[in-house]
Amino acid sequence: MPDRSRLVSLDFGRLYLRDLGPAAPDGEPPLLLIHGLMVYGYAFRALVPELAPTRRLLIPDLPGAGDSDRPPPVHCAGYSPTWLARALLALLDDLGLRQVDVLGHSWGGAIAVCLADAAPERVRRLLLVDATCFAMPLPLEGKLALVPGLGPYVFKNLYRRPALAHYLARALADPTRLGEDDLDLYWDRLARTGGREAAYAMLTQLANDERMAAMLPRLKALTCDTLVIWGERDAIVPREHAERLRDAISGADLRWVDGCGHAVAEERPAALTALVREHLGATA
Repeated sequence: MPDRSRLVSLDFGRLYLRDLGPAAPDGEPPLLLIHGLMVYGYAFRALVPELAPTRRLLIPDLPGAGDSDRPPPVHCAGYSPTWLARALLALLDDLGLRQVDVLGHSWGGAIAVCLADAAPERVRRLLLVDATCFAMPLPLEGKLALVPGLGPYVFKNLYRRPALAHYLARALADPTRLGEDDLDLYWDRLARTGGREAAYAMLTQLANDERMAAMLPRLKALTCDTLVIWGERDAIVPREHAERLRDAISGADLRWVDGCGHAVAEERPAALTALVREHLGATA
């Protein structure tokens, strides 16, 4: 399998990109996969063996996550989804790509919507997987982390490996699927210098009701073919958000993944792969 993975230098710093599969498979655009909060591109690892043989996959670590640089939030609009979408558009420009298909999971779904809204001609088809596009109810630990003045200190200094393990386990219908090696990798990236500050900034964006309300007109303006995919046992994002998301996007369809939690790509990769192929066409 061709592997062109590398660090790409952009205005904010370096972005790590997994660039896999054939460079130009029969004229089909690459598939850009955008990960969610607290994780990085590794979350899509189980999709690679099935999709990469016939489809070019672009799997970036978002700025602030994984092996990408972590600029201070003040230098990147607080890691807003619109800023992150602009960073990904800059990546597409650097790669010389006019059009892509896009899959966004969780927080990556909100970023994908902002990307498609900002440059509709660049996104052919869109897949939104358990996307956080509306104001979210937060658990107690999330609310404590957002207390003005106290929150940043709590998150940076008290958010440790067990707290990450608890969050990642909640993302799975079967928490035993979270392996210690996987947890080690996620914690290593989150704990690197600037990682928790970036994650905290994204969390505050997600918890800001006014900013999330601004997503609705973007959803209504989408013109690309869109498929909403949802784990029917998602314990992170409310189930009713799936129907709200489908109804907000003209022509969108909704498909449920039975027995699956929030992390569909890690818990039910075969089911997600089948839905990706169905939405993108047989060549995917």
